[in-house]
Amino acid sequence: MNKGFTLAEVLITLGIIGVVAAITMPILIQNVNERVNSEREANIAQKITQAMEQMRAHGLLNTTYNDTDAFVDELQNYLKIAKRCDSSHIAECWPTAKVIDTNGEEYDVSNAKKGKDLQIKKSVNGEAKTSDTDNVGLVLADGGAIILNYFNPNSTSYDVGSRVTASKKSLTVGGGKTKEFPYTTDVTSIIDYVVDVNGKSGPNSQQADKKNDIRSFNIAAFGTGCSGTKLSDGTCVKQITEYEPATYPTPCSENYSWCVNKDYWQGAIDACDAIDMKLPDKDKLLELYGKKGQDGIPTTGVFWSSSESNAHHAWFVRFGDGGSSDDFKKTQDGVLCVGK
Repeated sequence: MNKGFTLAEVLITLGIIGVVAAITMPILIQNVNERVNSEREANIAQKITQAMEQMRAHGLLNTTYNDTDAFVDELQNYLKIAKRCDSSHIAECWPTAKVIDTNGEEYDVSNAKKGKDLQIKKSVNGEAKTSDTDNVGLVLADGGAIILNYFNPNSTSYDVGSRVTASKKSLTVGGGKTKEFPYTTDVTSIIDYVVDVNGKSGPNSQQADKKNDIRSFNIAAFGTGCSGTKLSDGTCVKQITEYEPATYPTPCSENYSWCVNKDYWQGAIDACDAIDMKLPDKDKLLELYGKKGQDGIPTTGVFWSSSESNAHHAWFVRFGDGGSSDDFKKTQDGVLCVGK
């Protein structure tokens, strides 16, 4: 008598196989995508490195360029570029109008005009400075989309005979595993960029723990980089508790009540500028007072505004009761800085 499987047994077996496949296939696909994205990231980094090594061989990296545009003018002679966009049209070189930034929030790519909009900050004589140079958008011949910034505050240069060191980078390849890929050399320390390695396919995110397809080269990253409290409307607010007054250019006698030898109001403006933020005007400060106690906004204190009443006085707002008046600029009032 021939033995075989009953129809019920076959159907049960197929059902089990289908369940297992349904569970494992998405994981397998995710792992494959993660590996492919990392391979593309490394491949683009290698292409740009090779182009800059050719620039070095022709004596084009032994100088400091005025801005990113001037640098890309030379780079494009060694790198196959399908499209180039200036800072005013930066989004035209990016596959999507919006991305998910490092904070997990939606970010409008058209806002990525300058290096500081990619959180690029480097040390200059021991002080952190943000890059105020314009970014340049590039679409490479292989379809890779890049927003690049050249920021070389320390005037690092690489001559024809300079000795450079190659480096690898450990990238995710799925399943919680990583692999070291050949990546770059010293010559690329003068640039930073973000790259979308798979176009519109998604998730169009730079969150590192979300299988991101937007990667950073060096320190560039989408996001506000808010160093204080980020409000629900996207405003970044930071309270500064200690700051130095500006020195009035012409010393005057303290016998006059309006005399300003130590200008704390100007010092407050300078303190905000130093962290790439601004001292709010009176209307904005009153708006912040209306949110006191929310999102970390202080509930007490007297804070300078950027609004002047005359040459020796500026407006302030009391966060205890919302009162507003003007004060001598030599007064050491509090500082709330605002930014994007």
